[in-house]
Amino acid sequence: MNYRPINFVIQELVPPDVFADRGQAAWELLDGWALVTLQALRNRFGPITVNNWHLGGRFKESGLRSFTTTTGAVYSQHRFGRAFDCKFSNTTPRAVSAYILANAQEFPYLTTLEDVEYTPGWLHFDCRNNADTGIRVVKP
Repeated sequence: MNYRPINFVIQELVPPDVFADRGQAAWELLDGWALVTLQALRNRFGPITVNNWHLGGRFKESGLRSFTTTTGAVYSQHRFGRAFDCKFSNTTPRAVSAYILANAQEFPYLTTLEDVEYTPGWLHFDCRNNADTGIRVVKP
């Protein structure tokens, strides 16, 4: 799949070291279904921040994570380009999570959410190959 969301630039989705190494070729490291889902969330809920390091912000590992980072689990979906931690401008992660769970058909490739009780500042979603029926809610 060759998909690029219209409302995001690559710097928002990868850390500085990956962008420095790969530039625009970093798109190849991101899962197409996760990108489709990210754009669907943007379409539904308005502006989303994933990373903002390129604008002087503090977020740099809320999308793809390098295999050398100490952030997150060794086999985190972030390391495979299948996960994003989204911060919303017009709503809360709790409201988005509730909407997704009630309207899963709008996000057919989203398979997993982190429980917002543990991550109230962002919504983690991923598109892992999940054997469960429906959307799995996990504790980080």
